[in-house]
Amino acid sequence: MTISYPSSPQNFILFCKSFRDDVLRVKKLIESIITFNVEKIPFYLCVPQKDLVIFHQYIDFQDIHKRYSGIIELITDEAVVMSNQQNHLDIYYSMRGYISQQVIKAEVWRLLGCSAYLSLDSDSFFTQNFTHQNFLHPSGIPYTIFHDGKELLELSKQLKHPEVEQYFLKDSALVKAEFNRSGQDVDFGPAPLIWSSDVWKKLEAHLKINHETIWDAFLRIPLEIRWYGETLLHYQPIPLHPQSPIFTCYHFDWQAKYLNKNPLLINRSPQIIGTVVQSYWDDSLRPNFAKKPWYSRMWKYIKKIRKI
Repeated sequence: MTISYPSSPQNFILFCKSFRDDVLRVKKLIESIITFNVEKIPFYLCVPQKDLVIFHQYIDFQDIHKRYSGIIELITDEAVVMSNQQNHLDIYYSMRGYISQQVIKAEVWRLLGCSAYLSLDSDSFFTQNFTHQNFLHPSGIPYTIFHDGKELLELSKQLKHPEVEQYFLKDSALVKAEFNRSGQDVDFGPAPLIWSSDVWKKLEAHLKINHETIWDAFLRIPLEIRWYGETLLHYQPIPLHPQSPIFTCYHFDWQAKYLNKNPLLINRSPQIIGTVVQSYWDDSLRPNFAKKPWYSRMWKYIKKIRKI
């Protein structure tokens, strides 16, 4: 089994960190890239070494390469981890997946040699044509997802989900404190995220002052989106060019139900080029081997019905 790597640095790429349970979602994402990637921006899919067989079983990469002239390549988590001279493979294998995947997303620039990238989740897919202009300021500097989060926060209050704002403020305070910042609470997401490698390099330097690695920091506070945003605000390694979210994101099932009943409230701005449907509550693209027993799914369904 051959795994290809880029032979020369590239300015901007598309990147997705995934794993076996999301293979069907990734298949949908890839098809959307084939359809809408006008400028053939290179796309790299990253999965654990042990999941390579699953991805080749469900996704015909040979057929994709016949149909599509752009770069769509499969790389491994292990290759990303080993691209750092400190080689933290032992930490990677011992860490819970939801944390280690954040480090992989933040470190992939080392392996791929890119200066900036769009970090996509498996539950994303494009719905409109896109080019570099959707992600890069005319100066060539990547935009930064940067807004007040007002739309989701107000909707969560209206529909009586106060926990959304509570978690928003709690998470914001945690990482702001790392940089001694006060003032506005900012939303730097949701995914997909437009990231610069210069910001991650600056975070690495910041952590070294306290003899920490990015693995240590994310283990303490597993909030990669906020680590990126607060590092950018504190050190300004790149100019801040604010951008509101570029995908419609259905964070919660109650949000999706409400917007489906009130479609006029869905953001249809020209800058929206895709959709995110959170995989943890949407089972429609979950492969059979990853599905829970029928009685577990039935109980989940009953709980959903009760909330409607």
